Amino acid sequence: MRWQEMTWQEIGALDRDRTIVVLPVGSVEQHGHHMPTGTDTYLATAVSEAAAAISGPNVIVLPSPWYGLSAHHMHFPGSITLRADTMIAMVSDIVASVVTHGFRRIVIVNGHGGNGGVIDVLASTLGHRFYGQARIVTLTYFQLAREAIIANRDSKHGGMGHACEFETALMLRIRPDLVHMERAVTRYPDPGSPYLSTDLVHAGMVKTFLAFDDLSESGTFGDPGLANEGKGDRFLTLSAAALADFLKDFSTWPMPEATE
Repeated sequence: MRWQEMTWQEIGALDRDRTIVVLPVGSVEQHGHHMPTGTDTYLATAVSEAAAAISGPNVIVLPSPWYGLSAHHMHFPGSITLRADTMIAMVSDIVASVVTHGFRRIVIVNGHGGNGGVIDVLASTLGHRFYGQARIVTLTYFQLAREAIIANRDSKHGGMGHACEFETALMLRIRPDLVHMERAVTRYPDPGSPYLSTDLVHAGMVKTFLAFDDLSESGTFGDPGLANEGKGDRFLTLSAAALADFLKDFSTWPMPEATE
């Protein structure tokens, strides 16, 4: 299931037409007073691996490259950001390597809101570049599972944003040793306009740059106090199921014929 744990011969023996290769992408950035900087990458990887476990041996998960677009967190120590062109080049090189080895179905699973614009560009540019050779899709796992997450949240609007009820619960499920609940701070930030939103599953209608420390001194958007391990298990199950359902559907998508 994990690409990095397989030998080259094991990878070489995989069915190129049936295997789906999943690349989780996240970030290294502040996650409030109580959460580690690697949260988004831990979670994108955990959801991808849980979906692969449901889906069976035809889904293989690549190691995540860790870093993403986190300029809006750079006023907090520990945050690391790529430039958009750096991330596009990095992910493109990874995907190109996978396609070179003959794999034809690739899914980029994003776990960081700040990467949203870049993964949209990657879907378009990589889809065009490898047309006829491979089908490449991008998605954000918490948007894919949006309705299920909404049905299971306890916080009001704004309670799921960053280092929040959702992310904290998931981390309590997969890496409780890295969560310090006694330090958690609740913050419902006001973005200043009904066209903007800081809620994870209710995206604003307009995009703009918002420095996190302008809206939250702690770096938290939402209510981590509502999180617990049981809720994290539920969110992980729902997110993995939504991704597994998509992977099953994606496995049936036709492959366009290459054009001269």
